Amino acid sequence: MIFTLLMAATTLAITWIMAQTPSLASPGTPLGVRVPKAYLSDPAVTSALAGFKVRTWTCGIAATVLSLFAWKLPLLAAVPSLVVALGGMWAYLSQRRRIIAAKKAGGWFDEVETTIAARVSHKSIGTPNFDGFPTPTFPWVTMLSSLLCIAAGVIIVASHWSDIPAPVPVHWNSSMEADNWSEKNIGSVFFTSFTALGMLFLFAVICSFIAHSEVSPRSERSIKARLRNEANLAFTNTGMGVLTLLVCAGMTFLQVTGPVPQFQRFTGAAVITMLVLTVGGSIGLVAFLLYKQSQLSEQLRGIRFPDEDNESPDNDHLYKWGVMYYNPDDPAVLVDKRFGTGMSFNYARWQAKVFLSLVALILVGSLALPAILD
Repeated sequence: MIFTLLMAATTLAITWIMAQTPSLASPGTPLGVRVPKAYLSDPAVTSALAGFKVRTWTCGIAATVLSLFAWKLPLLAAVPSLVVALGGMWAYLSQRRRIIAAKKAGGWFDEVETTIAARVSHKSIGTPNFDGFPTPTFPWVTMLSSLLCIAAGVIIVASHWSDIPAPVPVHWNSSMEADNWSEKNIGSVFFTSFTALGMLFLFAVICSFIAHSEVSPRSERSIKARLRNEANLAFTNTGMGVLTLLVCAGMTFLQVTGPVPQFQRFTGAAVITMLVLTVGGSIGLVAFLLYKQSQLSEQLRGIRFPDEDNESPDNDHLYKWGVMYYNPDDPAVLVDKRFGTGMSFNYARWQAKVFLSLVALILVGSLALPAILD
């Protein structure tokens, strides 16, 4: 019963995160559509944003009800998550079309002067008003703590190697009883740790990109937008570091309790702990970003910028589905996310293709390495 409720709560949490995504995006690009400041309160925009939330929550609640019955059936276990994902995509695509149609019909960018701000540098601004704005840094403390968590789990399990039975349990049913076994080897015993290392490496690469690479705003190109984007990236790196630590801690608990007989009575608690830390950490990350963005908005509200009344250009044609930036004429490699927060690639650049290949290699490698070590 506890596991059933936990899965339902997880589905609701994912739905809430998806429903909050527009609030994390640049104010000038609701649902990935570039909108002039004068039209951000237009009924077409506000109703589309409201419609997105209603449709997302409708699909999420339906998926939650389904999860109460489907989790025991292997063939249907993934259906609730699929319903939430497809429902969110449907809500996004259907509602953004309303904004696009209203913008086209009303000629929102007709006779609107657009400008692109110069590159913003804190040193060049030369005013104390900007001293309090955060800049992205790599979350060394939480990333190293995550690595220590994984190492601690490996050491504990390795010290009990002689106690681990052969074959070793690798899967548990809904009653937390082992129902699948594998030969005793490094790959099967430390599978969870290999997965955690792959995830840690992937998150570390993303945080390193954010901290050390120049992310060029393309959703909005005003000075305020550039400062907001830089601060949001700093908040994102901090939050991702904490989330990585929480997930690694949960996976370490599962690593220790899985193969070692003395600790296997805690396997159920380990699974629940991992889910709670992962889902709770994701909710906490979104809540943290929303809180920090509200603080940042208050801080920016008291500053007058020279391009305050100017508009950034309408560049919807450079985005695929309002999400993927593709511009072969733009030398920028990293750009701000148009829907959500963080960074994305200019997918016309070769670096984007290399990164996508690297992500695929990490994901496949973390799953295949245990089999290679058999």
